[in-house]
Amino acid sequence: MAPRYESYVDHVLIPNGMVKDRIEKMALNIVTSFGNDKARSVTLLCVLKGGFRFLADLIHALESTIMARGTSLPMSMDFARIKSYVDILVVEDIIDTGKTMRYLLKYLESLSPRSVKVASLLLKRTPLSSGYKPDFTGFEIPDRFVVGYAFDYNDHFRDMHVSDSC
Repeated sequence: MAPRYESYVDHVLIPNGMVKDRIEKMALNIVTSFGNDKARSVTLLCVLKGGFRFLADLIHALESTIMARGTSLPMSMDFARIKSYVDILVVEDIIDTGKTMRYLLKYLESLSPRSVKVASLLLKRTPLSSGYKPDFTGFEIPDRFVVGYAFDYNDHFRDMHVSDSC
């Protein structure tokens, strides 16, 4: 960990290697799930800028999984032109209470997509939880504030080296 962060970070909750391994496993589960649902393509939606690093790593893992399996599952990223009859994968970095995700899903359902699934790298166990559980979860974590791996505090720590992780 960079010395400038040491006084602010209590400990590493999830090492980088575990994050990478879990994203690869999530990619396999996602490809299998959409394949079982006979999806022709998947539109990926990234929630806010914090989810971008997870989205980039997940896309890489999805592409590797698809190639290794010799299957086809075209992917695109688009929010403005979501139409009915498309399969959507919402990519979120962390779900705290689940209230925002429920609101987003309600909106997406109003667009009449073929299916909507959610992949979240982290799911926080908190007494404030609405009970929402994503379709694909990397890790369940305690009710702690996390930084690193694009998780930030007022735009600080987002640049924490990826090897430090969460």
